[in-house]
Amino acid sequence: MSFPFRKTTLALALAGASLAATAQVSINDGLDGNWYNPATTGSGVSIDVLPQADGGALLYGVMFDYDSAGKPVWYTFLGDLAKGENVVEGVTVNLFEKGSEAVSIGTVAIDVSSCDSLGLTFDFDEASGLADAAHDVSPGQTNIGFAGNPLCNEAPVLAACPTGTTAEGADCLLPNSIADELYLPAGKKYLVKGAVIVEEGATLTIDPGVTVQGHEDTTQANFVGVKAGGRIYAEGTATRPIVFTGPTPEVGSWGGLHIAGHSTCNDYVSEAEPCKFEAYPEMTFGGDKLDDNSGVLRYVRIEWAGIPIRDNEELNSLTLLGVGAGTTIEYVQVDGGKDDGFEWFGGNVNGRHLVCSNMGDDCFDMDDGYHGKLQFLLAWQGDNYDIGGDSNGIESDNSNPSPDIPPRTRPEISNITLVGSSQYDNLHGLRIRRGSGGIYSNLVVTGFTGVSLALDGPETWAVRGDDLVFTHSFVGNSGQGLFGGNSASADEVAAWFNGQEGNQTGDARLDGYLPQAGSPVLSGGKALSDPFFRPVTYRGAFAGAHDDWTRGWTVNLPR
Repeated sequence: MSFPFRKTTLALALAGASLAATAQVSINDGLDGNWYNPATTGSGVSIDVLPQADGGALLYGVMFDYDSAGKPVWYTFLGDLAKGENVVEGVTVNLFEKGSEAVSIGTVAIDVSSCDSLGLTFDFDEASGLADAAHDVSPGQTNIGFAGNPLCNEAPVLAACPTGTTAEGADCLLPNSIADELYLPAGKKYLVKGAVIVEEGATLTIDPGVTVQGHEDTTQANFVGVKAGGRIYAEGTATRPIVFTGPTPEVGSWGGLHIAGHSTCNDYVSEAEPCKFEAYPEMTFGGDKLDDNSGVLRYVRIEWAGIPIRDNEELNSLTLLGVGAGTTIEYVQVDGGKDDGFEWFGGNVNGRHLVCSNMGDDCFDMDDGYHGKLQFLLAWQGDNYDIGGDSNGIESDNSNPSPDIPPRTRPEISNITLVGSSQYDNLHGLRIRRGSGGIYSNLVVTGFTGVSLALDGPETWAVRGDDLVFTHSFVGNSGQGLFGGNSASADEVAAWFNGQEGNQTGDARLDGYLPQAGSPVLSGGKALSDPFFRPVTYRGAFAGAHDDWTRGWTVNLPR
């Protein structure tokens, strides 16, 4: 099977999609920094943009100027720009003087006309001592981003849908079967109606900044699936992530993304009797290709998934079915789903910088012999009305009803932070059961309603040692204690955990999900020895408050 260089699809796509003359300016933190007019002196503005979950942005400015008496003054403004808008008028301007409260001195109109031109038109009150003024300023630094400022996207807007898609209003409807190569350039929103399946041998390539959205018609489950032998290349950037989302910002408003491969699963018998995706049996998976490549997910968000595909059976946000280690999964967030966040059924795909937030069921769920490597993971249980008594940070099973069937579920995980929700009755930080193993290092877990670490079943207790190991990990407080499950007594689980190298219990001292100054998890870490793992000396997903690698491309996390 051959996969030609995927960017060749660009020419095919653009042959059927002309570019409009207008540009799309994305107002985000690529505009941050100092702006001034090189033709004038004595004034300048510092800009800080705060992107919002709804696609809009708050633009905060601090301006330096001189009043009519020659006195230097500082004043501020905060403009609220809705998604797709680059002009806002009537924004209050506040004057700040040492020892005094802020005083309103007028208004400003803000016009972000391009990524390197910012218009500020001030209408000052007479009492301010400042003359009305219009400033056209440019960045005083090279801002990161697209075309000189890659964060501020001035990519052209497509006037027509690319070849292979169908216009539906201003958007483009994806085909239900992708049998060859389909390229989705930026400049359009792409709609998913029903099952959109990337067939074996086919490739779906998605540009940075693209939104793929479930259709508003939810009479059927709208989701994207990639069959074994197909590939998806969704490679966003930190400032232009690719977003898979629902038609409304509601839990379970569409069906998520599901990828199959030819790596192992412990129910696989032969090509004639493969493993099957229970939710959509037409997607089969499994085999012996440990280096199987299903594509790339990098800087991707998957939001509001979990639509029922049958009664009482919801789809996960991201399902990985027998996916091999040739696949790249990095900087991926799942948020606001109704079922599990990430679920691995077999396979050995690796991953880094994975975020699960506000998830209704388990954040990280591993089954059927998954044995990949993972580093830098965050589970923030957060806020979701569907969180209930079986919602865990990690749920790891080998197989039911055959807990010892090979290959055993045995992920290797380093640097993971699991934070439970205090708003809902949930379950455990980690629930390891049905003969599952796992090699864990630099774990931090705290704040669940149940216990922080639960081991269930004699088959699970039997694999501790070689196949189930915790080192350099920190178990914090949860509602029903630190340790539990029905494999052994809580005291026995505690003794086993505390007897392994570098483990501790107590107060992790987190501010949200980030360690505070003086937190015990800022030290005592040691990564696993496999070359995949990056050496660290801290525990959990973050080296400190300065190391929030989620910032800028994720949503709905505490900041």
